[in-house]
Amino acid sequence: MKEGGAMAGPKRRTVRGAIIVVPLIIVAFACRHISADGWRAAALGLVRSAIYIGLFAAWGVSVRHRIVQKQARRYLAAIAALMVFWLIARTAKYSFAADPNVARLLWYLYYVPMLFIPLLAVFVAMSLGRPDDYQLKSWTELFYIPTAVLLVLVLTNDFHQLVFSFPADAAVWTSRNYSYAPAYYFVVGWEVICAFTAFVAMAARCRVPHSRKMLWLPLLPLAAAVLYGALYVSGSAVSGSLVHIVAGDLTVTLCLLFTLAYEACIQCGLIQSNTHYDELFRVSTVRAQITDSDYSVVLSSDAAETVPAEAMRRTKTAPVLLSGGVRLSGAPISGGYVLWSEDVSELLDVLEQLRDAREELEDGNSLLGAEYALKARQTHAREQNRLYNAIQQKLRPQIGLLAELTDEFEGSSDEELRRKLLGRMLVIGAYLKRRSNLVFLADKSPLLDPRELTLAFRESMDNLELFGVSCGFRMELTAPLPAGQIADMYDFFEEAVERSLGSAGAVLAVAGRSEAGVFLSLSIDSAADFSDFGAAAERDEDGEWRLIWRAGAGGGT
Repeated sequence: MKEGGAMAGPKRRTVRGAIIVVPLIIVAFACRHISADGWRAAALGLVRSAIYIGLFAAWGVSVRHRIVQKQARRYLAAIAALMVFWLIARTAKYSFAADPNVARLLWYLYYVPMLFIPLLAVFVAMSLGRPDDYQLKSWTELFYIPTAVLLVLVLTNDFHQLVFSFPADAAVWTSRNYSYAPAYYFVVGWEVICAFTAFVAMAARCRVPHSRKMLWLPLLPLAAAVLYGALYVSGSAVSGSLVHIVAGDLTVTLCLLFTLAYEACIQCGLIQSNTHYDELFRVSTVRAQITDSDYSVVLSSDAAETVPAEAMRRTKTAPVLLSGGVRLSGAPISGGYVLWSEDVSELLDVLEQLRDAREELEDGNSLLGAEYALKARQTHAREQNRLYNAIQQKLRPQIGLLAELTDEFEGSSDEELRRKLLGRMLVIGAYLKRRSNLVFLADKSPLLDPRELTLAFRESMDNLELFGVSCGFRMELTAPLPAGQIADMYDFFEEAVERSLGSAGAVLAVAGRSEAGVFLSLSIDSAADFSDFGAAAERDEDGEWRLIWRAGAGGGT
């Protein structure tokens, strides 16, 4: 460990624990064998009980802090509690129970831990080597049923004497004048079955994976407990039995052996604990340190470097960048802080390269954006030129005619002629405006709303009326039409109007749809000759011309 309050390793803690526990057990053993009477014997018994109760309670508390797997931790803590309960009941029986009936009931309570400790031992053995969140199968809860039934038989023995029988002529029933009844052997048998099952399950879990090697250390105390129980029962009637002399306290001996077995499982790693985390932390390659609340280092990995306390404190708000491209980060934990450092020099180099690349890309994007804008303007200009050329090509005759009319208008001094010329110029100007608009619209969509044709006809007819021509128009079309058809109808109308200017008195236009398709019908009262329109023109007896344009039929050129 590095400087800064390094923790003691597990081996050192084990030795330190043994230095404390073994002398206490020796003192308790001596208290049992020291010859004394009266209040001295009672005091020694209480001291002995207090030592064992304290030891098993402390072991239970340590289990709660050390064991990682929740299920095993819960069962081991319950076993420790049962051991403490067993010792308390035994101490109360021998030291405080003056009434024989109370002492007998306390004796019956011995069987709460005697029945449930072997059962919980089975559950612990089945939990060995399992993941942290492992849960036993639900069918294992059936083991509680025979255990509870046998316990009820023991606790109610005074009513049926199926477990312990007492002499009929005995004035007082005590733990000294009884004999075993048939149900007692079921109780002992169930304890043996549970102990044997725990032994077998533990033996199965003690095999090292992918090896024939067995971990015998956890099995030895459990085997010793079974052997001790058998010798204790068989030697109970033999005065001066070696077992009774050396380990005559059944309660303490079994509790010590069970504790030793489970502690061996913990030390061998069969029951996962956090006792080796400090060693793992120390030898890990992570550059990390654990400090107290004042940022004094408590535990440090070998890879960590010394960091000033001021730099550590600044990690409360954000990671701190140290010299050499090292980033120091921190986070609060219970009782202090954890800090870790990372070499981010390569990452910083990459970020610098990315920053340079971003600046180059930004410059390149600016140039590309300017180039794209220029190309967009050029494309827009070319598109406008294309449309303007198309309009100029399409409307060249009307543009030329309008130029001629303008020159004639400017060179004439006759007001009547100028008025007529102006009327014609307005009609042609309206056509040029609306026809150009149709060219733009046709470039955006192949289909146009018939209302566009309505607007074109109305503007042209408004200018015709200024010229003195009576006009009328009826639109019967509602569905969109191909842009080419709308343009052709308007061209047909303009050609007829231009020919009739100067002699037309009235113009009526109807746009609609028949079985043959879309049509435009023009009725013109004019002295102009439309005979060259062919089949599209006919003249009635009143001299009025009727011109018909149909979709796909050309129309009057």
